Amino acid sequence: MVDSYFTLRALVREWRDDLPGTTIIDAYSQSKNELTLAMTGPDAEWMLRSSIQRPFIFIFRTDRYSKARRNVATLFREAFDRDVVDIRIADRDRMLYLDLEGDYRFQWQLFGARANAFLVDGDDRVVEAFQNDETYSGEDAPSPRAAPMPKSFADFEGRWRPNRNSTRQAIQSAVPLFGRLPAQETVFRAGIETEDPGETTEAERRALFEASQTLISEFDDPAPVIYGGGQFPDAFALARMQHLEAAGTESDAFDTVDIAVASFVKRRLAERHFHRLYDPLEKALKDAAEHYRESADRMLEELSNESRADRYERWGHLLMAQQDAVDLGDEEVTLPDLFENGEPVTIPLDPAKSVVDNAEYYYSRARRTRRSREEAEARLDETVERAEKARALHDEITAIDTLDGIKTFRKERESDVAPFVDRPDANVNTFPFRRFDLGGGFEVWVGKNARQNDELTFHVAQKYDLWLHARGVPGSHTVLHLPNRDAEPGRRRKHIAAAIAAYYSKARGSGLVPVMMTRRKYVRSPKGAAPGAVRVEREDVLLVEPGLPG
Repeated sequence: MVDSYFTLRALVREWRDDLPGTTIIDAYSQSKNELTLAMTGPDAEWMLRSSIQRPFIFIFRTDRYSKARRNVATLFREAFDRDVVDIRIADRDRMLYLDLEGDYRFQWQLFGARANAFLVDGDDRVVEAFQNDETYSGEDAPSPRAAPMPKSFADFEGRWRPNRNSTRQAIQSAVPLFGRLPAQETVFRAGIETEDPGETTEAERRALFEASQTLISEFDDPAPVIYGGGQFPDAFALARMQHLEAAGTESDAFDTVDIAVASFVKRRLAERHFHRLYDPLEKALKDAAEHYRESADRMLEELSNESRADRYERWGHLLMAQQDAVDLGDEEVTLPDLFENGEPVTIPLDPAKSVVDNAEYYYSRARRTRRSREEAEARLDETVERAEKARALHDEITAIDTLDGIKTFRKERESDVAPFVDRPDANVNTFPFRRFDLGGGFEVWVGKNARQNDELTFHVAQKYDLWLHARGVPGSHTVLHLPNRDAEPGRRRKHIAAAIAAYYSKARGSGLVPVMMTRRKYVRSPKGAAPGAVRVEREDVLLVEPGLPG
């Protein structure tokens, strides 16, 4: 519940001691969908770091100013050097406000698919939006909507939904500000075991209402707790969650919500980093172990069968020994097996070849098959060894459950895992698009199919990036990614990006190809269009030869 209304309200109450009176000195993004706001005061520097990406929406504070040197987009320059007047939260809504001098404000909308951050002026108009600026800029700022808060059992009863799948879900309908965790705690504290909300009695619903009110009162005077052992947490709560403690879940208590939220978010971010490093490598090793084990099994099965080389050689002998029984043009012939028990043997033939040529073909095939069998026998031991090594590495990595552990494993075991992650079917490079480094923080990203084109253009590229596509022909969406919104790629990089876009189009074989180029914010997806279909505004056209950078 790190992004719940109750948690955000508690953070605002604590931050009011420090943030008013500070001055905005920076606003930037160095990770996708994450915004950092920096401010300084007479005695301290602070940063508010927020994410608007579901499922992990958050905002937390750190007590120092830091910023990466590369791949950082500077935002909200209109707010720079303005003093913070107040910080507040909307009534019963996850809308956070940082009021600035000059009647400006930052506004975070920390919920749902439209989570975002805005700079708003005194006329309540959006000056700049963190995401989808072209949609929101100049429009009215989003308005809060207070969620219902049942104050009486009658209110609670009026919002009870007996058609929900569980009693826990019915509680979330009755108390909309409750997420899953508080709703589960309400059920536990009320001692209710009825799973179907339509079968609860009035007495049970009264008990649920009373338990929810007790929990809300505890949220008003928070005692923050992080649940879960190990480096990565299971849950954050503003009060003791008795159902987790009854289950024996480990917990850490904190003195302030501010410190608890920052600790929880950082540990969750470390967990995401862990999985980015761990998951593709674990999968590659698992797949490699299975691949080599299956290959070894197939080799064993093949080697346990009758040697095809012996069969081909015997067919050649039979054809040479009984040439008169074969007519030119036959596609097969059935001959008695003179070398075994006389049983008839059917031999496929090439009708265009003579009997001798067919026999020579089978002699040659016997020699090749025998060599292949000898090579397979030699490869079997190597394949079994590879399977065992991949399995041992996989067993080793599955025992790792910390970020430092996976970093150390990747560093110390790099040469050991390389043969397995470099297999053609391995996929440990989590960047899904074609990628070309043009230096200085400039990169060209190219989609590989319609789905990737859509993902690249509308979910990965920044609105200030340059978008390119060969004009008038099917092709890949191409993005010239800029290190920040003020970066100027120059004529040379633009032409390289255009040449790449032309290369990955149906016009690759042409001498000169017109390529349209525009800011990503001028690319639209028509309503109801298939993935990858776009409408482009304000385009420039570059005439280039298709090609990739040398």
